[in-house]
Amino acid sequence: MTKLAMLALLFNAAVVLGVTGLFAGAGKLFGPKPKHQGDADLPYETGLPPLAPAYEKMTVGYWRYAVLFVVFDVDLAFLLPWALSKPALDLQAMAAITCFIALVLLMLAYFWRKGVLECR
Repeated sequence: MTKLAMLALLFNAAVVLGVTGLFAGAGKLFGPKPKHQGDADLPYETGLPPLAPAYEKMTVGYWRYAVLFVVFDVDLAFLLPWALSKPALDLQAMAAITCFIALVLLMLAYFWRKGVLECR
């Protein structure tokens, strides 16, 4: 790599870091200044004293929805390249896509039958 290319790369990195820092600090510079009163600096800014220490184990009731979202989001991410190249696909690729979609629908039916999709 020549000296000129290295200088250009360092200049580009400095500009990118500078713009990133400017954008990251723009909220502090130009945003509204909070006026905290009382216990407003506590977690969640409720103004109420904490009921328990923050390091205790917390149960998360929506974990199943997070897992379902990840499962189906990843499935759709796999389907996007196939959908974009559909005109160029042959019979074997279309059969693979059909099997994949069938498995996703089978998973959905299983989750539905187990009652995971019920709002509680």
